[in-house]
Amino acid sequence: MAHVSKLAIRGIRSFDDKQISVIEFFSPVTVIVGHNGSGKTTIIECLKYATTGDQPPNTRGGAFVHDPKIANEKEVKAQVKLRFFAANGARMVVVRNLSVSVSKNGTLKMKTLESILAASDENTDRIGKRGVISTKCAELDAEIPHLLGVSKAVLENVIFCHQEDSYWPLSEPAALKKKFDDIFEATKYTKALDNIKALRKERMADLKAETERLQSLLREKEHADKLKTRIGEMNTLIASLTSEYEQLRAAYDQQVRSNQHLNETGSKFREIYMKVDQLNQRKEQYKEELNLARENLQEITGTDEELNERVRTYDTHIMRQKQRRTVEEGRQQDTEDELAEARSEHVRLVNVQGQLLAEEQAQVQRIADREELIRDIASRHHIKGFESSQLERDQVIQFISTLNDAKRRQNVETDKLQSTLQTRVTSAERDVDAARLLTSRLADLNADIEEKRRRLERAREDIRNASHEEKIAEKNTKGRSLDLRRDELNAELRTLSLQADSRAKLDLHRAQVRAKETEIKTTLEVCNPKFRKLVGVDARAETMEQELDRLSLEKEREQSELETQAATASKNLQAAQTSLASLRAQAKAKQDDIKSLDRRLQAGLKDGEYDGTVNDAIDAANKEIGVRNEDLGKSAGSHDVYKRLLQTGKSQKCCPLCVRGMNPQELDKFEKTVTEAMKKSTPEAIKNLQLELQDWEVELKRLQELAVLAASKNKLETVELPSIQKELSAKEAEIPGLTSEADEASAQLSEVTRDLKEIAAMQQHAASVSKAQKDIARLKQEITALENDLLASGTAKTADEVQAELDKVSADLRTNEREKQTLLADRDRQNTALRTLETELHRLELEESECRNQLRDKDELERRIAEMKTEITTSNARLKELDKLIAEAQVPIEKLDREHKELERELNAKISQAQKTSQELNMSADKLESMNKAIERYVKHGQARRLKEVTQQIEEQEKKVQDLALALEKVRTTIGEIDKEIGEAGATMANLRENLRVHRLMREMASTQAELDAIDMEEAAKAKRIWTEKWNVEKQKETDLQTNYSHIGGELSSYKSQLQTLENDARDFKNIHRKYRDQLVKVKLSDMANNDLEKYAKALDNAIMKYHTLKMQEVNDTMRHLWNKTYQGTGEDIVRRHSDPAENSVVMTKDQVEMDMRGRCSAGQKMLASIIIRLALADSFGQNCGILALDEPTNALDTENIDALAASLVDIINERRNHANFQLIIITHDENFLRRLGQSNVMEYFWRVVRDSRQKSIIERHRFG
Repeated sequence: MAHVSKLAIRGIRSFDDKQISVIEFFSPVTVIVGHNGSGKTTIIECLKYATTGDQPPNTRGGAFVHDPKIANEKEVKAQVKLRFFAANGARMVVVRNLSVSVSKNGTLKMKTLESILAASDENTDRIGKRGVISTKCAELDAEIPHLLGVSKAVLENVIFCHQEDSYWPLSEPAALKKKFDDIFEATKYTKALDNIKALRKERMADLKAETERLQSLLREKEHADKLKTRIGEMNTLIASLTSEYEQLRAAYDQQVRSNQHLNETGSKFREIYMKVDQLNQRKEQYKEELNLARENLQEITGTDEELNERVRTYDTHIMRQKQRRTVEEGRQQDTEDELAEARSEHVRLVNVQGQLLAEEQAQVQRIADREELIRDIASRHHIKGFESSQLERDQVIQFISTLNDAKRRQNVETDKLQSTLQTRVTSAERDVDAARLLTSRLADLNADIEEKRRRLERAREDIRNASHEEKIAEKNTKGRSLDLRRDELNAELRTLSLQADSRAKLDLHRAQVRAKETEIKTTLEVCNPKFRKLVGVDARAETMEQELDRLSLEKEREQSELETQAATASKNLQAAQTSLASLRAQAKAKQDDIKSLDRRLQAGLKDGEYDGTVNDAIDAANKEIGVRNEDLGKSAGSHDVYKRLLQTGKSQKCCPLCVRGMNPQELDKFEKTVTEAMKKSTPEAIKNLQLELQDWEVELKRLQELAVLAASKNKLETVELPSIQKELSAKEAEIPGLTSEADEASAQLSEVTRDLKEIAAMQQHAASVSKAQKDIARLKQEITALENDLLASGTAKTADEVQAELDKVSADLRTNEREKQTLLADRDRQNTALRTLETELHRLELEESECRNQLRDKDELERRIAEMKTEITTSNARLKELDKLIAEAQVPIEKLDREHKELERELNAKISQAQKTSQELNMSADKLESMNKAIERYVKHGQARRLKEVTQQIEEQEKKVQDLALALEKVRTTIGEIDKEIGEAGATMANLRENLRVHRLMREMASTQAELDAIDMEEAAKAKRIWTEKWNVEKQKETDLQTNYSHIGGELSSYKSQLQTLENDARDFKNIHRKYRDQLVKVKLSDMANNDLEKYAKALDNAIMKYHTLKMQEVNDTMRHLWNKTYQGTGEDIVRRHSDPAENSVVMTKDQVEMDMRGRCSAGQKMLASIIIRLALADSFGQNCGILALDEPTNALDTENIDALAASLVDIINERRNHANFQLIIITHDENFLRRLGQSNVMEYFWRVVRDSRQKSIIERHRFG
């Protein structure tokens, strides 16, 4: 069993900080005696601080440490050192250090210094080499209670309970419950129980979510199974369609090759027809172009070479003209700039000239005005010598000086007169002000008298209207009613404390209902937008799940229909796309054929070195053949003819054909010409012509073969390819519609699928809402039952509601008290003001009384007045004589007064005249000075000379402007001529080009007509009939095959697309069976774990209740024994604490009735009950620690109870003195109590705490007796 050995104190409270005070604790009892304030309780405080680390109440800021101000130190260091034996028998030492310093502003600042917990010397080998266990305060606070074998709560509230906290067993229910929970160490178990319940609640919520997820996975698993079945069916259908598609495609390819061969056989006649059509079209085109060209054509004579030369050189000529125009424009711009600059300068000079002329005229006018002003000023102010009509500059300066002197003299005279008048005016104003002050003073006195009367009446009226007494009585009544209500609520709160368990359940159920309702509201707010979008109405908790189930079935049916529509649309789109691809392939093949034929045609033309088309080449070959045939015809037999003609001509010296005579020169020329013709008709020449004719015939045959290729190419370009492109365009026009239809169906399907997913998600929320509603209904039933139970016992309010109402009543009571105090203060203030006014009124009444006394003397005064009247009559006669004398003396006085007023009027007139004269002089001088300055400035700046210069410059600028205007007009004329030529250049050039184009069109039209004449159309018509009979039938076969295989290809592509979609959907449900199995296992395990948690919570709750009940029975038995043995009063038989944890109170039994001791027992009963409860708790919870400290246990006890307490303590000591570690520490100031303990032979020594001469606490040991 743990016990304490010694305690050393330094610098704590009144203990000296320079030396250590040591106290040793005896077994079984240690008694500490001392007067009040000597420092006894400090020992208990040090024991508590050493073991728990908690300082006494109300010691924040350093009050626990010796005051540095008393010690005359800036810093005081304190120490508490305790040696004790742990529960395991080990001897331990704990040292705690503190310091308190004085800051600059005079406040105390406390610090906790390093603390030590160590084993004593003989135990260091078992603990460790150093013997120190810890130096951290937090570790010490946790380790020491463990070493003592009790909890910190037992140390604080039972073993070392502070004197200020000794009545805690009778405190409020909430505080008392917390104390007992800490002592019973039930907090950690209740926390564990709360954690288990919270964990189970959280896991139940998780289980609910996991169950919903399990249902979702089940639906997904079923959907995945459906997808798997559909994928298998789709694969079978695709395999059968693929086989059929390949067979039709092979037949179609064979038919295409056959039709291509047939088309090649009929290409010859098509080429001929195409060639004829091309030639006719070309001829008509040439003819139309020629007619159009001749409509607006001006024909120009000359050959093409001459016209081309003119076209080639015309651009160069126009370019030179444009360059010349650019040069002329530059000259024009320069001339215009110079002209504008000259005109601007001319305008500026004219403006300057106008200004100078105006200034000249103004100067003349200013000089005339100045002379007029000087003459006027001289005449008005009598200045002589300036009457002449022409004044020189020196005369003007002299006049200005004379005028300034007169102005100064006049100003001096005016100031003198004004000073005299001002002195008189000031004296008169002082007399008037004095009279006004007397009048104002008299008015103020009258106003003060009236104001005092009004204030007195108003104060009385305010007091009458305030009704202070009625309001104060009303507040007192309200305060008494609030006190009664507060007592009722306190009683109701005490009653509710007995029903805490039911109240707690009621609060918990209500909180759960609110939480469930909040959960439902939140879920509805979250889901309502989507719900309204899908269903069309707002979500309601009662019908949400049913609406979603109905909507889910509708959406699933809609999904099936849309899947069928999407498959059909996709099938049609695939067929159209396949047909489109086939047509594109055919178009590409035709284009490739056209390109191949074109390459062959270009190669054939290139071999013959032809520049134009095949038809042009054939025309050229035909022309060459015709020329050769003609030459051969001419050459056959012409040799002999030429020979005879030559002989005849030479012999007759004349032309054989026209018989015209020839001179020798003509004869030589004739002979030369005929000889050359004979050379051409020789056999060698004829043979060469025949060879050339054969070559050209071979070339013509080759060109005709090329013409067949050209006809085939033309047919492909004009007939077959446009037909395919037309079909292709039709198919391409169908594709957007089919694509749109397929996309729309797919979009609708996606939307429905998305809606189904959202519905599935909301179904989970709807399930949670439905479950929450069921929970709310169940909780409301339980709440109704609890409320009925509580109403049967008194009230259905909760403790929080009653406490809130109690707080409100207390606040109203405080407010009422404040208002009452305000009314009392207001009443006192108004009464004080009334008394002050009444005092003033009394003073005035005294003055009135004095006036009344003076009225009583009136009779005496009237008598005296009658006597005086006689004297007045005598005096009146004397006054008449004196009045005559005064009247004679008054005449001179009135005369003097009239003279004074006349002089004053004259003086004012002189002052006015002087001021007027002074003002006129000043104005005249200022005006003259201004005029003179302007005249002098004009002369100084030389404006007359400048006017002449400007006039000369204006004449020069006018001449320059005229010259520039003539040059500008000349340049503009040149530019106009050039612009006319350039403007007509386009028309001339176009006319030249049109003449060249007409010549070319005429040549090409003649060539085309020759080609048409050379073509044989009968053979081509026969070949066309044969080809037409076969082509349509074979082509229809090809089209039918293409349509069939395209349709099947479209279906196949659609099914493949659907298969891909299904496979993609199936991938979304990958591993769904494993997920479902894992989720099922997880839900089952979670459900089992939650059931186990519920069992654990119930078992722990029952164990806590059982432990609490057993310990309370033990404590109550000890309390009953000690109370019956100790208490010497009557009536109160038993004191005990309720064994039910919900009943947080100490009760006593009186006349077989249990009553709460709090508020009903005396101070002595409270002290004795508190000591007994602590003894009982120490007996039950302190088996490992035999220490118990009682601080002033005899407070508020009478003599009988003190004796009984001493006897009880002696019995306890005697019972336990055989336990070597039992220690009872008693602190008291009662010497009789000490004597009774000493007489019982339970102690040999005791300690006395006293103050020395320095008022420091010291501890002394004394032997009893």
